[in-house]
Amino acid sequence: MIYNYTVQKRKANRISYRIVGIVFFIVAFLQFITLLHGYVNHFMLTAVFAGALGFYSLYLILMSFRKQAYDISYKFSDEGMLVIHKYGETLYSYDEIEFITMVIPDESLIYYMLNIKAGKEIYAIPFTNKREYCEKIYEFVNSRIKKND
Repeated sequence: MIYNYTVQKRKANRISYRIVGIVFFIVAFLQFITLLHGYVNHFMLTAVFAGALGFYSLYLILMSFRKQAYDISYKFSDEGMLVIHKYGETLYSYDEIEFITMVIPDESLIYYMLNIKAGKEIYAIPFTNKREYCEKIYEFVNSRIKKND
């Protein structure tokens, strides 16, 4: 039995993260320019603010290129969990999967989520209007992973 599921990500989200990161970087750069020319009254406070804003802008830009920012397809088969992402494929055997949890925020909501920790990665797989499919995948994977007692 093979279960396939694809999580669609919006390109507009990646672009907006990059734009906000660039704007923050420009603000931090301009703050450093004013520091160098001596136009500020509170030198250390402005330096800390500009440095934090600069590092946060770089974080936003770099995180918009991570593999979880793009569409990801998951294939659950008897061999393991195959994750197909923008930068290639990663196959995790069920021995590598440490845990799987199914998150149900509220019974009245239409949103379900699987959290899977495999190796160093933690995958949060959202399911909207697909409760039965989420439960099938959870039971399929949970029956195959190694339990630590």
